[in-house]
Amino acid sequence: MESLRKDYIKNNIEFFFVFLITFGYIFFYSFAIPFNTSNHYFIVPFRIIIFFTAIYIVYKNFENIKKRRSTIFFICFFWLFYLFKAFYSFNYYNFFIKKTLNLEYEVYIRIICLNMTPFVALLSISFSKEMVKKLTSLIFNFLLIMLGCSFLYVILVSHIFARASGIFVSYYINTGHYGLSLIILSVFYYFLSPKKIIKPALGAGLGLFAILISSARSPILAATVLVIIMFFYINKLKYWLVLVTSIIIFIVGIYYLRYSSFSTEYIVRIYDAIFEGNGYGRSYYLSKGWDVFKNNPFFGGTILFEDGMYPHNIFIEVLMSMGIFGLILFGLYFKDLLKFKLSYIKENIYYLPYFLFFVQYLVLVQTSYCIFANIEFWCFSAVIISIILFCNDEKIKSNDGRRHTTGDY
Repeated sequence: MESLRKDYIKNNIEFFFVFLITFGYIFFYSFAIPFNTSNHYFIVPFRIIIFFTAIYIVYKNFENIKKRRSTIFFICFFWLFYLFKAFYSFNYYNFFIKKTLNLEYEVYIRIICLNMTPFVALLSISFSKEMVKKLTSLIFNFLLIMLGCSFLYVILVSHIFARASGIFVSYYINTGHYGLSLIILSVFYYFLSPKKIIKPALGAGLGLFAILISSARSPILAATVLVIIMFFYINKLKYWLVLVTSIIIFIVGIYYLRYSSFSTEYIVRIYDAIFEGNGYGRSYYLSKGWDVFKNNPFFGGTILFEDGMYPHNIFIEVLMSMGIFGLILFGLYFKDLLKFKLSYIKENIYYLPYFLFFVQYLVLVQTSYCIFANIEFWCFSAVIISIILFCNDEKIKSNDGRRHTTGDY
C-alpha cells in the first residue's frame, strides 16, 4: 500500500513537471505586464521549481536513466561541451560589450538548470498512453484560458495589435507560437470528435488572434511545414492541388494587400519576406556566424557575438560555437529519432501533437533564438525522444512476450 502511494505521488510530480515545462511556464510569464512589475518576481520561482523537481525526478527514475544511458550520455556531453565553450567565450574573448558580459552567469544557470537537468529528467519519464492523454487535455484547456485572458487584455486594456505579446513577458514571436500550438490542439480535438465543435472553434480563433497580434512570420512558416507534412502522409493529388492553389492565392493576396488601404505591419513583414527576402538583419548575423565557423572549423569559436546576438539559425550556431565536433554531438543528440515508427502514433493518437510541437519549434530555431534560450525546442525534443524510447521498449517487451509465452524469461 505504501509503495502504491509513493508511485502515485511520483507519477503526479512527473505529470506536473511535464506540464510546467511544456506549456505551464507561460502562467509565470503572465503577471508582470498586467501588474506593471518586474518579471523576476515570477520567473525566478519558476526556475527554482523546475530545477529541483528535475533533480527529484532524476533521482527517482535512476533505473530508467541507466536503461537510456547512451541517449543521456550524448545529451549531457552536448550541454557540458556547450557550457565549456560558454565559459571559454566569456573569459578568453575580449570583444564583448558590458551588456553581453553581464549575461555570463545567467547563461551558465540556463544551461545547467533550465536545459541539461530538466531534459535529462524528461528523458527518464515513461510517457504512457494514459499520461499523455490526460496531459494533452490539460494543455488544451490551459491554453484556451491563457490565450483567452490575453485576448481580453489586448482588446480591453493594451490595444496593441502589432508585434504584441499580449499578457506574456516573452518575445512577441513566442506569443505567435502559443497561438499556433492552440490551433494544432484545436484541429486535433476537432478531428477526434467532429460533433464537439465549440471548444476547437474557440481555440482556433484565439490561436489565430495570437498569431496576428504577434506579427510573427515563423508561425505561418511552421504551419505551412506542418500542412505539407500532413499532405505527404495523405498523399492524394487533389489535396496537393488545393495546397498549391492556396499558396498561390495567399502570395497574390499578400502582394495586393501590401499596396492597398488594408495593409498592416504584419502584411508588410510577410511581403518583405516573400518578395524581398528581408530577414530584418538575420542575414547579417547568419553570415557572421558562418565566418566564425570558417575561422574555427573543428571546435568552433564564441557562443555569442560582441553585442550578445547570434546567427538566428540553430545549425549555423552549433557550427559557430562548437564547430564540426559540436555538429556531430548534435547529430548524436537526436540519434533516437531514427527509431521512430509511424505505428507509435497510430497506436496512440495522443502522441501526435507533441511531434507537431517539435516540428513547429524546429522551424522556429531556423530563424530565431539562440541555443541556451529556446526552452521549447529542446523541451519537445526531449519529450518526443522519450516517447520514442518508451514505445520502442514497449514494442520489445511485446515481441519478447510473444516469443516466451510460457513465461520463462
